Amino acid sequence: MNSKIILFIYILLLISLSLQTRFLKEENNNENGKKTCEEEDETEDNNIDFSKISSAKIRKENTPHSQVILPIRRMGTSNSKMGVGPCGGIKKKSANTLTTKGSKINFIWEIIVPEYSGNCTVKISNGMQEIEDFRLLTPVNEKVNKDGSFPCGRVIGFENKEFLLPDDYECDGCTLQWKWSTSYGDFYSCSDIIINGGSLSKCMGKCLNGGSCFNGKCLCTSGFVGEFCEDDFASSSTTWIIYLFGFIFIGGIGYLLYKYFPDIVKKFKDGWTKRDIIKVKQQFPENSSQRMYPDISNNSKA
Repeated sequence: MNSKIILFIYILLLISLSLQTRFLKEENNNENGKKTCEEEDETEDNNIDFSKISSAKIRKENTPHSQVILPIRRMGTSNSKMGVGPCGGIKKKSANTLTTKGSKINFIWEIIVPEYSGNCTVKISNGMQEIEDFRLLTPVNEKVNKDGSFPCGRVIGFENKEFLLPDDYECDGCTLQWKWSTSYGDFYSCSDIIINGGSLSKCMGKCLNGGSCFNGKCLCTSGFVGEFCEDDFASSSTTWIIYLFGFIFIGGIGYLLYKYFPDIVKKFKDGWTKRDIIKVKQQFPENSSQRMYPDISNNSKA
């Protein structure tokens, strides 16, 4: 009995040792596989010239990364798509920052992964993103490069610059564009703001179909017209063409009446004369079936 128990325990120990050995082998193989993959990734990264990458389709730990803090940015415009202007491919949103024309505005951004040669520019548009009519703003009391850019994003942390808004911009949805130029490409981030002024009350919040209120008037997107961009351009054009032809037709009738009205009145008043009959005979010979003129034997006038 004792010998059987000892044999049973011995078999259990052998099974346990074999399972443990197998588990250790699998673990070693997995570690070796991971190392091989990491080595391959490092080799591939070393063979890539990241300075020639024009888009951010491949996110790497050493790729520049940032985010605008203030003014509140459009969600999704922090390095969403490299090289896609004017706002990283993100459509216009409702404005969420209020300021006044000619005032100063503080721009704050965070650099998460820096770029040693980074430069930034800040521009403002009247809110018509499809036009991309941006105007350069320069930092207050700061030196800038010839193109209006300034060094930025070269160290980790928060950075800020103060800018003076134009005194001729009043809008319910102006766009501030922050562009970070790096050796990898350009990153864009936009913020939509309201710049208040005396004329803004005329159209603020009234412009339809994607229009923007700017200096008291609605700027309409392509395809729409009207005081508040309420009319479709195609239907409006058709209406105007119909009106134009109507005016031409009525004007033509009026001109003919004006020119020949005295003769018409005289014909109705005096009746047909012998001279009129002679003219008709000259136009339609006697043997012509088309000869048609009144009988003047009794009532015609000389």
